[in-house]
Amino acid sequence: MSQRRSTPGRPRTKPAEERRADLLDAAERVFVGRGIDAARLDEITDHADVSIGTLYFHFRSKHDLLVAVRARFIDRLVERQDAAVRRLPADDWIGRVDAWLSDAVRAYVEHAELHDVLYDHTPLNAKTTIQVTPENAHVEAFRRLIAERPDPPPDAPNPAMAANLIYSAWYGATHALLHHEAVDIDQLADELIADITDLAHRYLRIEP
Repeated sequence: MSQRRSTPGRPRTKPAEERRADLLDAAERVFVGRGIDAARLDEITDHADVSIGTLYFHFRSKHDLLVAVRARFIDRLVERQDAAVRRLPADDWIGRVDAWLSDAVRAYVEHAELHDVLYDHTPLNAKTTIQVTPENAHVEAFRRLIAERPDPPPDAPNPAMAANLIYSAWYGATHALLHHEAVDIDQLADELIADITDLAHRYLRIEP
């Protein structure tokens, strides 16, 4: 069993939340490097420089640790995209929707390795345990943005349904994009963003 190592110059104690964050950071590195099934808890505690008892103080099992890493991944994604939306004026609803979709694709491309490990995506295994439902905080953030539309037309779709359908479209298309050989992934991402934005405009009944 791994023993906690003492690092020169490092404080002997840290606040519990900081220790928890260290464990999540370490788990991300080990999950990406070894895969979730092969990841060992003692390796994670070594990376975090904590004892196995500290890990079990915060998480009951590797599964609980994985759930926490996934939750933080989604929370950070929501925060990032909220920031992208807030950079635009509150009355520019169309621009805010476009910014959300564009950044969603960009974030997936930038963090594809971690995302695919956490959600069971590989080039030969396209299954995912993520649920595209309003219970997903990322989908819910998009639904709220759609619901902020001022004076929607009578034929505008229900925000919850729109969020699920558009989310599924960009998410699935970005996953497919990343798992095909490509010379210039950034150019293909630009083209995908343009296509997804056009699809969203059409479905949301946004006049050109």
